Amino acid sequence: MEKPNKKKDQELWDSIYLSILNKNYIFVAHAKKRLKDRNVTDIEVLDILENKERCKRKRNKKKDSYIKGHQDWNYCIEGVDLDGEKIRIIISFNEELMLIITVIRLKNLEKYYD
Repeated sequence: MEKPNKKKDQELWDSIYLSILNKNYIFVAHAKKRLKDRNVTDIEVLDILENKERCKRKRNKKKDSYIKGHQDWNYCIEGVDLDGEKIRIIISFNEELMLIITVIRLKNLEKYYD
């Protein structure tokens, strides 16, 4: 399988928007476990991905990665919860779904207000 092109920002935001709008997303088993382990709700994740006003969504391109043989890149999206704590979300896409791969609460870093 040939390495796919990495999505540009607007293409990524559009793909996320359409996936959530059409309910074409899934929290994979690993992400479900991490939500519970890290005390993050699925609503917080979706709010960040949808770029709700208070969530300060941004893309961390330095953390994007490609795993050989996969259909798409893994994209790193970051934002904040209601308490201003930084959350990192790793997503990818296949033909049908947006895959929410993992969720990380970055408690040890400063509050994320920039």
